[in-house]
Amino acid sequence: MRRLLILSLFPCLVWAGGNLADWPATLKGVESGEKAWLAKVPELAATADVKQAAGLEDALSMALPKNTTGVLDALGTIDAKTWPHMIGTDIVCGVPVELYTSDTMVEDYYQRTRLALLETDKGATCLWILEATYEEWKADNARKVK
Repeated sequence: MRRLLILSLFPCLVWAGGNLADWPATLKGVESGEKAWLAKVPELAATADVKQAAGLEDALSMALPKNTTGVLDALGTIDAKTWPHMIGTDIVCGVPVELYTSDTMVEDYYQRTRLALLETDKGATCLWILEATYEEWKADNARKVK
């Protein structure tokens, strides 16, 4: 009888395990900026823990210059609802300084993202956040030099 009970639970265990996302691969997909991956962002945000949410926001930041409209659309959905651990536009649109190893890489990200945001009419708030965090980063760097 026990074996029958355990075997009857097996499909549920397989189903539950099948819903677990391969987060490293998922984050790389989102980072690519591909439309199909960006469409999954709200679903991922709803189930992400703190670490996964931070990774998802980093991936969205990296995708921003690649598919600006797609990321802004995903952020519109994220910002419109309450997610357990996602912040959204306020994090994603900032310059992700911690993801880069050199000032040149930060500058390159800023320039590419700024130009991409200027090409869309949806990016005003994101552009404002990008500019503010970039100026803050420059000021921090200037203080370090002194």
